[in-house]
Amino acid sequence: MISPQQCRAARILIQVDRPLLAAASGVSAQAILSFERSGRSLPDAEMLALRQALEGLGAEFIREDAMGGAGVRLRFDADQSRKISDWEAEGGRVGDDDVP
Repeated sequence: MISPQQCRAARILIQVDRPLLAAASGVSAQAILSFERSGRSLPDAEMLALRQALEGLGAEFIREDAMGGAGVRLRFDADQSRKISDWEAEGGRVGDDDVP
């Protein structure tokens, strides 16, 4: 499972707002807001859907271990992120992304 803080941090890192995450995960934007702000528990299926959607959008969750606490980071390294940014800035007709 992910914590409310990880969920919010992941959204900020991958620059995704709640409505887009709601559309990607099938979890309502209001439920996401309540989870992030108050830690309101979500059914396991919704927690899994949130995590999978965030991971699909480029977040990677880090488990707590002896070296440090749980966290979140970008799945792409700096070079991949730069290439994606360049592609997105090219302009032209909007289409489906091929980014995994």
